[in-house]
Amino acid sequence: MVLSGDSDSDSAADDAPPTFYGVVTQTALEPADFERMSSGGIGTLRIPMTWSAAEPVPGTGGYDWSSIDPIVLGAAGHGIRILPFLYGTPEWAASGLDGRGCGNGDCSPFAPRSEPALDAWGEFVGAAVDHYGPGGELWAENPDLAARPIRAWQIWNEQNSATFYMPEPSIGGYVDLLAEAERAIHERDPEATIVLGGMAGAPPDAGPDADTAWAFLRELYEIDGAAELFDGVASHPYASNVEEVESQLELLHEETVRAGDAEATLWVTEFGWASGGAEHPLRKGPGGQAEQLSAALEYLLERRVRWNIEGAIWYSWRDTTEAPVCEWCPTSGLLTAELAEKPAWAALTEFTGGS
Repeated sequence: MVLSGDSDSDSAADDAPPTFYGVVTQTALEPADFERMSSGGIGTLRIPMTWSAAEPVPGTGGYDWSSIDPIVLGAAGHGIRILPFLYGTPEWAASGLDGRGCGNGDCSPFAPRSEPALDAWGEFVGAAVDHYGPGGELWAENPDLAARPIRAWQIWNEQNSATFYMPEPSIGGYVDLLAEAERAIHERDPEATIVLGGMAGAPPDAGPDADTAWAFLRELYEIDGAAELFDGVASHPYASNVEEVESQLELLHEETVRAGDAEATLWVTEFGWASGGAEHPLRKGPGGQAEQLSAALEYLLERRVRWNIEGAIWYSWRDTTEAPVCEWCPTSGLLTAELAEKPAWAALTEFTGGS
């Protein structure tokens, strides 16, 4: 591992563009959030863009982007790139078109599988590009704002985990989903970047090795034509320490080498540790959280050019007092819920040059 005082690491950090440093939010965002991100040198904000929210009922004559527009506009106004992950099947598609037994629960993780459901998914993806991509409706509606169209699209989230791809992960099913999204995006923006959903390194619901990120990627590459559907591979290498994070990333990178995919970019679209809360392998205390962040970024920056690493996106932007999505998530923020600085914020800004 390169140490913080190493000149090569310092040079890599100096050369990294602002978009290399990103965050995922677990809370609603206000103008103060965008101002703080910008001042801190954060160049990428990763957000969910869910089909279920945009089209909760079919055939209503349009899509509802009202929950996303303020975020995209707020980010654009501060020069921050949006990386959306397209995810979340509405009940009418999962239950009605695909016959999933999720009518009384959350249908979002049940990825579309039938031809009618995949067609509807493709229409949603295309509508998102029409709205947020180059020449999109949002930019036409806001001519006084310098347009910052979305040019990179992440397809689903942790598709190698049954938590997010129910009832169980499926390589073939995911390729069908990916192919429909790729077609819809590139019909509208041929130069857009397609990124695989961030894969959990070793999800708790995986078998001995079948659904690890690297095994999932190897099987995906083995499907004829699948490598032509994406430009970037994404990782969510959560682990109790940086050494385990490094191991996960190396195993994933080895699969791109094995496949001869020299052009593939690597995106770390979630990584992080917590500063407090209940006992958990990812709970490190305020100082430990900052130390893990610094060590992980140094590792990624050292390999940024050699491995085509596009970005490192921290989970999460700030702490939450609301219902969290995981047991260690409440204190995973760089900032407190009230936007007060934590040691992790100081550690990050050492790399970004922000404040």
